[in-house]
Amino acid sequence: MVITSLQFILFCILLILLYFILPGSVQWILLLVFSLYFYTRAGYPALVFLLITAAAAFGTALWMEKENERSKAEAAACEDRAAKAACREASRKKKKRAFILMCFLIFGIWVVTKYSSMLLDTFAPLLSAAAQGRARSFVDAMIVPLGISFYTFNCAGYVIDVSRKKYAAEKNPLKFLLYVSFFPHIIQGPFSRFDRLGKTLFAPHRFDWDRMALGLRRVLYGYCQKLLVADKLAPTVNAVLANPAATPGVYLFVAILGYGIQLYADFAGYMNIMCGLCQIMGIELEENFRQPYFAVSIQNYWKRWHITLGNWYSDYIFYPASMGKTAQKIGRKAREKFGARMGKLLPSYFAMIFVWTLTGLWHGASWTFVVWGWLNFVIIVFSMQAAPAYDWMKGKLHIRDGNIPFRIFQVIRTILLVSLLRIFYCSPTLGAAIDYIRMMFTPNWGLIFTSPKQVLITSCMGGAVAMKYVIAGVVCIFVVDLVKETGKKFHVPMPVRMVVWGLLLCVLIIGGGNGDAAIGGFMYAQF
Repeated sequence: MVITSLQFILFCILLILLYFILPGSVQWILLLVFSLYFYTRAGYPALVFLLITAAAAFGTALWMEKENERSKAEAAACEDRAAKAACREASRKKKKRAFILMCFLIFGIWVVTKYSSMLLDTFAPLLSAAAQGRARSFVDAMIVPLGISFYTFNCAGYVIDVSRKKYAAEKNPLKFLLYVSFFPHIIQGPFSRFDRLGKTLFAPHRFDWDRMALGLRRVLYGYCQKLLVADKLAPTVNAVLANPAATPGVYLFVAILGYGIQLYADFAGYMNIMCGLCQIMGIELEENFRQPYFAVSIQNYWKRWHITLGNWYSDYIFYPASMGKTAQKIGRKAREKFGARMGKLLPSYFAMIFVWTLTGLWHGASWTFVVWGWLNFVIIVFSMQAAPAYDWMKGKLHIRDGNIPFRIFQVIRTILLVSLLRIFYCSPTLGAAIDYIRMMFTPNWGLIFTSPKQVLITSCMGGAVAMKYVIAGVVCIFVVDLVKETGKKFHVPMPVRMVVWGLLLCVLIIGGGNGDAAIGGFMYAQF
């Protein structure tokens, strides 16, 4: 079901009407029915994979909770500390084996359905022609379930949390299925923790006019980001990226910047639509963005972009890896040879290798995404290593962190770095990414100064009308993000707010069009 379609809007209207008509005790059942209907619109076979993953996580978590209780009782019966420690260690190993078995199942489904083509392309030279043909037929017949990365990671995180005794396992399989399949977060996130989302997902809610107004405004803003900015940019940006050899270098530079704007407007637009919809019903989704294009470094950018994915990696990959035996052994050796600072940093670098490799793979089944992840890792490591020299240089130049010109320099530098890295992100092959960079720096920059109107209107924005929508939309997004970044609050009289939102709705109706057809839905849905 296309999120920007009239069908989805009617779907949401019907859901909200029934949600507040029905008694609070059955509202979550209604959400489950609508979520499963929404998911099956992408194909019934995909539902099988979702149900298998949910069942595996649900059953494993229940077993782990019982194992925690059994281990606690057995340890309490032991008379000495050594026996208690042995009991806990035996329980830990049991839970570890159960978790590995569950991961083998659910991540096996994830790998087979999403990465079979990548694996085949990588290992094809090792296979005979006949074996390659059979493997290719299998891969071509494979379906990639909608939102499989999101619900697989959510299920794994849930089981880990229960194992760590962070919260109790859910006893109702249908409530857990709702958590896994809840349609606002299954396609593009955010990654919602069970204990946080469950507090409002399963609770009864009454209709509230203020909540309705706030939610509708956010939905409207999200649709404007999507339809008036992302979809207006999409045709030209996609055309340039599809055939960069036919495009002068200056346009390649503008196109990759435009791709960044398109991606942000598309992804943040989706988040605003879904968070606004949930806000109307009283359900709280976690925020996924915090003004990413005001970031002052790559590290800072990733703390602002897709926040819940970063938090997932921190909790379940980075900290376990950096605190593990291998990482701590590396840290001790580094401390002996290179000093205390490297002793602290090297375990983090070790863990980040796994984080950024998985981040690249999560975003796409191609080596270009893996290299993109590794390049992020290299830049972050370099900046962490160079931090003392960087601070020394700022001190010598008497530059303070609050200095506005320096902050602007940091923001521009980060945007350029992120844009250059995205060339690998959106290129079909590594060779194509390198060629794109080479062509981008072909010396024909004078065109943008000699004919800026022609460049911007006819080549970059797909026409004067589309350009006006994009420019106005980008300015609006910039102002909104700037106000959020400064933390300042302005009181706007109610009549003014009504006029502004009314005009925005009119512009959306007039200029929104059917841009979805140009890019095939939301960009992050492919992940």
